[in-house]
Amino acid sequence: MSQIAQVILETLQNNGICTKVLNKTALSGGCLNDAFKLSTDTGNVFVKTNSGSNSRLMFEGESESLNAIHEAVPGFAPKPLCFGTLPNEGAFIVTTYIRLSTSNSASIQILFARKLAEMHSSQSPNGKFGFPVMTMCGITEQDNTWEVDWPTFYKERRLRPILEKCLQNNPGDSELRRLGEIVIDKVVDHIMKDIEIKPVLIHGDLWSGNWGVNLDANEPVIYDPSSCYGHNEYELGILTMFGSPGSEFFREYHKYHPRQEPYFEQRQELYQLYHYLNHYYLFGGGYQRSAISIMRRLCDLV
Repeated sequence: MSQIAQVILETLQNNGICTKVLNKTALSGGCLNDAFKLSTDTGNVFVKTNSGSNSRLMFEGESESLNAIHEAVPGFAPKPLCFGTLPNEGAFIVTTYIRLSTSNSASIQILFARKLAEMHSSQSPNGKFGFPVMTMCGITEQDNTWEVDWPTFYKERRLRPILEKCLQNNPGDSELRRLGEIVIDKVVDHIMKDIEIKPVLIHGDLWSGNWGVNLDANEPVIYDPSSCYGHNEYELGILTMFGSPGSEFFREYHKYHPRQEPYFEQRQELYQLYHYLNHYYLFGGGYQRSAISIMRRLCDLV
């Protein structure tokens, strides 16, 4: 048994999860992690490992996020079992194992909307916007220091930090800097001033690759969260960026959380902007053009 496998087994044993591992099956862990299913003497568990220097931070944030989601809507996300540090300075997380599939059926879309709407009704324990721990969106650290209002949180804990990261990589991008400052200084407050925003639990990175269907329960599940207590509309921004749910989902979701006007569509673009900037920071390329286009449209509002 490898040193890494031994560390994971000892952590499982110390947490009373199992006494021995019977089999290991490699699974897809996305572009960041290695993932596998462990068959143990007490059942199957799911394990992700990462060798990055901030991987423990990543998995601590994911564990806290999964806990919050599981408590808000039981069964809507895997349950975190434990996480720990590996000998190579990496880390790992263990959760319940769920057999996953994808489905575009109307019934799944409607159930997904209901469960997400229920999660978006779970309010912050202290009435503020933020989260008890730092989380990560990809490999981007997210400061979740509590704020009393959402515009301040979104500007200072999301937009400004990722804009600065992009400009550190691209110091000559004067147009990005100019437009970004206008969005932060003027646009955010302008398109949020006439709506009610409550701090509710959000997944934080809910694109099509982070939700699926539990084959055993035939119910939607979400995973790989980077949660905080924020504006429910923030969730819908990325949800429509990379493989949007169908119209059945949105009709059902808005029964519980109606669209708030004015500027609903513009806020969707504002929330997508964070993710386009994050992709520009991580991957470069055409994401800069997408971010610039959004910012130009938003700046026309003020």
